[in-house]
Amino acid sequence: MSLQMVRFNAAVDPAAELRDRDRLTGVYTALDAASTTGTTSTAYASESGTGFVSALELTDPTTNPLLMLPEAPRLRDAISRAAGGLIAPTPEPFTIAGAYKS
Repeated sequence: MSLQMVRFNAAVDPAAELRDRDRLTGVYTALDAASTTGTTSTAYASESGTGFVSALELTDPTTNPLLMLPEAPRLRDAISRAAGGLIAPTPEPFTIAGAYKS
């Protein structure tokens, strides 16, 4: 399993564009249509409105379905514009230190 995250802050005005659920829904709909299995993608927005975290969990770390979707680069471009510069092209790898689900 692989867990990757991208963290960034956006200016207030561009942050509204990233909070647009239609943009995220487009990526998630494309993932679903691609019949990806073993993939979990989650987008988090801070309550302050300017902090964001995007997490991608892959059962098979050698296959990232987001790299094949035309919707994904458009989302990355929007993130880069909102953050005022290119976000690291390679997500930062994370390890799950603990988890609880009831």
